[in-house]
Amino acid sequence: MLPISLFLPLFSSLFPTTSTYKIAVPANLIDEINPVLEFVDFRVQVIPYETKPLWRIKQEICNCLALGASAIILPEQYEGHLAAAAIVQSIADTTNVPCVSLHLSPPTRPSTHLHPHLNAKSLAVAAFIKREKWKDVVVVFEEADELLEVTDMITAGHFDPDSFSSQLVRLKHGDDYGNELKHIKNKLDRYRIVINIPLPRALHFLEQAANMSMCGVLYHYVVMDMDLVTVDIDSMRGIADCNITSFGVHDVNSEFVEDMRQEIVHKSSIRLPKKGIPYTTSIWIDTLRLLIRSMKSIHIWEEPRCGDTWKAGSDIKKKFFETPLNGISGDLYWAPSGERSNYTLHVYRRKLTFQKFAEWSSRTRRIASSEAVVIANSSEKLTLEGKHLKISVYLEAPFVMMTSNGSYEGYCIDLLHKIANILKFTYTIQKVRDNAYGSKESNGKWSGMVGELQRGDADLAVASLTISYGRSEVIDFTVPYMHLGISILFKFWVTVALFFQKPRITDSDWFKFMDPLSTQVWIMTFASYFVVSVAIWIIAKISPYEQFERDEDNGQYKPVDNQFSLRNSFWFTVCSLMQQGSELCPRAASTRLLTAIWWFFALILISSYTANLAAVLTTRRMETPIENADDLAGQTKIKYGTLGRGSTMSFFNESKIETYERMWQLMSGTPGLFVQSSKEGIARVKVATPLNFISSKIEKKIPELRLRVLNGIVNGYGIGLPKGSPYRELISTAILRLQEKTELTELKEKWWKDKSVVCEQPKRKDQDDGESIGGIFIILVVGLVLTAVLVFFELITTRKPSPAQSQVIRHVNVIPTFKFEFFK
Repeated sequence: MLPISLFLPLFSSLFPTTSTYKIAVPANLIDEINPVLEFVDFRVQVIPYETKPLWRIKQEICNCLALGASAIILPEQYEGHLAAAAIVQSIADTTNVPCVSLHLSPPTRPSTHLHPHLNAKSLAVAAFIKREKWKDVVVVFEEADELLEVTDMITAGHFDPDSFSSQLVRLKHGDDYGNELKHIKNKLDRYRIVINIPLPRALHFLEQAANMSMCGVLYHYVVMDMDLVTVDIDSMRGIADCNITSFGVHDVNSEFVEDMRQEIVHKSSIRLPKKGIPYTTSIWIDTLRLLIRSMKSIHIWEEPRCGDTWKAGSDIKKKFFETPLNGISGDLYWAPSGERSNYTLHVYRRKLTFQKFAEWSSRTRRIASSEAVVIANSSEKLTLEGKHLKISVYLEAPFVMMTSNGSYEGYCIDLLHKIANILKFTYTIQKVRDNAYGSKESNGKWSGMVGELQRGDADLAVASLTISYGRSEVIDFTVPYMHLGISILFKFWVTVALFFQKPRITDSDWFKFMDPLSTQVWIMTFASYFVVSVAIWIIAKISPYEQFERDEDNGQYKPVDNQFSLRNSFWFTVCSLMQQGSELCPRAASTRLLTAIWWFFALILISSYTANLAAVLTTRRMETPIENADDLAGQTKIKYGTLGRGSTMSFFNESKIETYERMWQLMSGTPGLFVQSSKEGIARVKVATPLNFISSKIEKKIPELRLRVLNGIVNGYGIGLPKGSPYRELISTAILRLQEKTELTELKEKWWKDKSVVCEQPKRKDQDDGESIGGIFIILVVGLVLTAVLVFFELITTRKPSPAQSQVIRHVNVIPTFKFEFFK
């Protein structure tokens, strides 16, 4: 006959001894654990026990065991309250009753739980920091145990690769973090902040940071609380603009988590956030599911009792560690030490919304992006639509100017308006506080617009901001919207001061003699020559006094040929113009009047030409030797300066080229050579002692001043953004779009040619454009008119000749006939 013990397993499986499982739970956790048990298994019965006073704990546990408790939930273990958990754990070990903790236990009091290791978040944050290649971070904490949680992160920062430094900031108890935030912003000057405080206080910390302009694209916060990804941050004022990274034990956007959410809502009274499942709820559900599943897999024939070792307890414990579980917190694996292992923390980054972008593995201790995560992130479209940006500007005409009513206008303002229309964002313009573009100070910080971008006081810097290597190390730039070179501005008398230097060899100009008179004057001169020549020929034909002459011997008139043929008329006028003698002499008063006026015209014209020619040749010899930086650095008579705290000053300061080093030594060693604005520099060149102004801001012609561009030095103007700004590509694309549509060219035409701030092209001082000698052309016209009147008077007043005189002057034609015999 077979022993009955062989049939016990079969009998117990067909007819289980109990359908209700009982668990001993601390009385202070009853209200929290009941909703979870509703979801896991509503048939589980909870037996409460008190943890105070300590001397009653043993009796409380024994009473629970006597009532049929098959497992024990440990009290929460935290500083100052470890003894109760230690007593319960000791009783459970003595009786061999399964005992688990729903909370993370300290390293000094190990217990069975499903939480990731205490240093898991710390190592994950360190891996993230190294992945982002941050060099310094600020760690914000409040309690000692919160500092303990980040010790591994701080330690990992001291080792390569990609080491980083950590600055600790402890928050004072209270709700005002203003002093700590000011310390981080102004003293520490760091922008990557790790926050390890409870979630409600972390959110309050972020709200105050946003109020202090510490939530722009420059700042990045890492929140270690793993419930942040379940919070609706978009509804919180200010925080919506913060760059935040956080972690979680599950993918809040996965179908599995969404299905679990629906099941939890249907089966229990657990209150869930807008998305995901809270971290504590996830761990409690997985722990109780695993514990109850282990208890159900064992057939319990007897109940545990104090003082005895419960045999079924060993089987339940074994099943607890062997039962597979696809939990909300991930797949369950155990290390030989009894700790959970090979788990994954999901890394979330928030720019517009929280999106998973990577995973941290406890096995490799590295952050890796899976293919699915990369694809999901690539589909996320970054946009500026609906955003409100703070714009920092620098007043520099015509880029940015302030009107009488306090508004702003100029090239950059129009450019900003066009970009805002394309990207559909709004903005507020603020003038840079210290009135500077930005340069690196002795303390390592940056001033001006660059400093405001670094500190997060502005989202964009829109001005004639030069793109330079030094600035690009601390801020980002868009593609250039304008290219300009560094120029030297000097006054004309600087040329005179340098006249006695060695003359510069210039290119030959064979027609330099044409420069004294403008093209208009040359055309008018040749036209006058033609008109006067023809007029003399016509008047000589008309006037009767040019066709006979009086004989001095007998007093009689004898006929003669008209000496002013068309050819002779042209020869006579050109001889007069060249101030040379001629064998021709006018006889009639009319021709003599016209000749006198022509001689006067020639006298004034030749005198003006001679004077201007001398000026042209003198100017040629006085051609300024300042054509490049070498010429300027090679002399000491003329001083030169530039705009203080600008890119041009930084260029000379940081340059290793000998020429520019010499120029920097002179500028930095002489007081008063740095000006506050381009306007001041131009004014000093006009009125001050010998001074040249070197700048990249000069694009227009300025009266009485000359401009030389330093060859090989070309600067570009771009819009500045904080380092790492996600909006750089968007704004650059908008600028390129405007460039392709020639709208940038239209803006330049508008502000450099149509506005009164742009001066007209200066006139050449060594060239006569007709204004100073225009009167002689008027006199010439008046003379022609008077001559015509006089010749008409000669015709009508000529007396009728006597018969004797008629015989003498019978060949004189009163009505002339014109024959064009120029080449005879």
